[in-house]
Amino acid sequence: MTSIIIDKKTGFMNMEPTRPVVIRDFRGKLFYSTEGLRSVKEFNLPPGNYTVEKGNIKFRKIPVDYPLSALPKPERNLRPPFDYKIIFDNNPNKCTIKWLEKIIIFDNELKQLTLPELFFILYHEFAHAKFQSEKYADLMAGNIMLKKGYNPSQIGKAPITSLSTMQYERKKHIVKNMIKNTFK
Repeated sequence: MTSIIIDKKTGFMNMEPTRPVVIRDFRGKLFYSTEGLRSVKEFNLPPGNYTVEKGNIKFRKIPVDYPLSALPKPERNLRPPFDYKIIFDNNPNKCTIKWLEKIIIFDNELKQLTLPELFFILYHEFAHAKFQSEKYADLMAGNIMLKKGYNPSQIGKAPITSLSTMQYERKKHIVKNMIKNTFK
């Protein structure tokens, strides 16, 4: 196993695309995996501390450029909650923004989620500054994740595993957009 510390969005080449790459985060939780994916030749990682559990990877000179999902004109224009305090507490919802108090509250149950799942939820909440619609907040969250260094497979998987079965249409919408943009 190899440890890597990244201070900015960084691209990598998979030197053996037919063999899986498995990367864990600083907590030892799965962060990125190519298992079950078609031959992955390149990918990105956002800033962080990682352990490469499997795979033969090398740094790229520049990150992989994934296209962003098209979004309509914003539905509202609230100040983005980038500077809000983020806490874990008992919350009947997965995550709630208290706009007046400048607090984002994740439910305690979410502590076990992977970082891609947590950041998808967080960026979805950020996106509500521009979109009331859940599906557009999801797409904007995906765009933010791409800009930060996450990969389309992570973005497609995050809502599948973090949202309830009642959110099938939302899951389908974002996965369809990630696939469409990745395989243009």
